[in-house]
Amino acid sequence: MKISVIGTGYVGLIQSVGLSKLGFEVTGIDIDERKIKKLNSGISTLHEEQLEEELKLFINENLKFTSSYESVYDSDIVFLCVGTPQDDFGNADLKFLYSAVESLKKYIGDKYKTVVIKSTVPVGTCRKIKKILKDYPVEVISNPEFLREGIAFKDFFEPERIVLGFENPENIESTKLLKRVYSHFEKKGVPFVISSWETSELIKYASNAFLATKISFINEISKFSDIVGADIKTVGEAMGMDDRIGPKFLNAGIGYGGSCFPKDVKALAKQFESFELESKLINATESINQTQNIWFFENKIKKYYGDVSGKTFAVLGLAFKPFTDDLRESKAIELINILLKNGAIVKGFDYIEKARENTINKYALSDSKSLGYSFIY
Repeated sequence: MKISVIGTGYVGLIQSVGLSKLGFEVTGIDIDERKIKKLNSGISTLHEEQLEEELKLFINENLKFTSSYESVYDSDIVFLCVGTPQDDFGNADLKFLYSAVESLKKYIGDKYKTVVIKSTVPVGTCRKIKKILKDYPVEVISNPEFLREGIAFKDFFEPERIVLGFENPENIESTKLLKRVYSHFEKKGVPFVISSWETSELIKYASNAFLATKISFINEISKFSDIVGADIKTVGEAMGMDDRIGPKFLNAGIGYGGSCFPKDVKALAKQFESFELESKLINATESINQTQNIWFFENKIKKYYGDVSGKTFAVLGLAFKPFTDDLRESKAIELINILLKNGAIVKGFDYIEKARENTINKYALSDSKSLGYSFIY
């Protein structure tokens, strides 16, 4: 079976290498020629545990990368893994996705193909893409990803569920091809959720919004805990012992960041708005996250150190989470900005070199790996 993967960001590159490891003939497609050159040389363009080692094993064997869509001609399946960033109004920006669909049309040919949408897209997008491709021999399937940056390759091979959305989920023939692709996981007992396009699209947004809400909830509780003298760490741990709640995402901190939670929470709220529905809980999740760093600065840093002007702080950990070089929506960067605006001297360090260098160069910070510091956050 031949597979094309359009987009070689976090989702697309993991999908390409993962599918090649499962034995499929895979071509990754991206318009960035520099990225293509690196990948074909066995150099990963992402910091992900195990990824570069696996890339080197399969490149030029059953895996290659190109900027041309020509491989689509002979492909049985095309995975769309194009980014859907946030636009200026908080909506998911689908221009890159629709551009990829238009490019795809030129190379579909007469051979029947399955087009799989892995990008995080608003509810109703698969139906719109099907309309764009209505004159072509294709089936459109929604298959959202649930990868966690830093351990994304592990997540690819150890999924907690595989969600597939179809125009007609009761059509058994439609599910067969994707189940062949994911037969490795079916044999391992991974549950498959077979649903409509809209259900599949909403599952992804609802999942991310719920996890973000858990983070905002414990951060809100932490403010009250601080006032009454309770230990928020113990509160979170005890809450997590309840099977109905679970222990994950109950560590109070300075909020969530990254490429997914911030944009997906906002995009879901915008989808509510488009149907004239209020999204009070989702908006509260976002509002708490937006103000958590300010609260932390005012009630923790200033409480202990007073005026921070001229004082030196080391920020240890610059990416939005451990084990990644991704600085997008990093709360550490947000805190650095607050400190700098208040006259503090900031030294930054991250164990991942790319994250450290990008931050230090952008903000003209000192590297706390080699220099002393007064306070650590």
